[in-house]
Amino acid sequence: MDTEDIKLSIKRVFTDRPFLWMIAGVALAGIIYMMLVGFTIRSSDVTVYTRYTAFGEAHFYKNHWAYLFSFLAFGLVVAATHIALMIKFHNLDRRQTALFVGWAGVVVLIISAAYALAVMNLGRIS
Repeated sequence: MDTEDIKLSIKRVFTDRPFLWMIAGVALAGIIYMMLVGFTIRSSDVTVYTRYTAFGEAHFYKNHWAYLFSFLAFGLVVAATHIALMIKFHNLDRRQTALFVGWAGVVVLIISAAYALAVMNLGRIS
């Protein structure tokens, strides 16, 4: 891709207002997810629960508290990847597919927030 293709791609995205609002919605959902998870992380001297699985001997696994920052990285990667896919599909004249990918990104972030908050609250005493 040369600079002309990139300029044309940006122009096509900015002329489609509803599509631009969907991109902003995915970005906003990613920011809200990262703020929600980020403000829930608390430093601790002891290991904290970081994962739950129905497989294996122990259903709860502990790690250092800094491992929880990987949940933040996950939110950033999900939002950025879905926005990039939306732009790619829009440039291929697949606007409906791009909008579906955007809504899928929002749903993934909502489910991820529920999962991340549930894992972070496993060992917490009220």
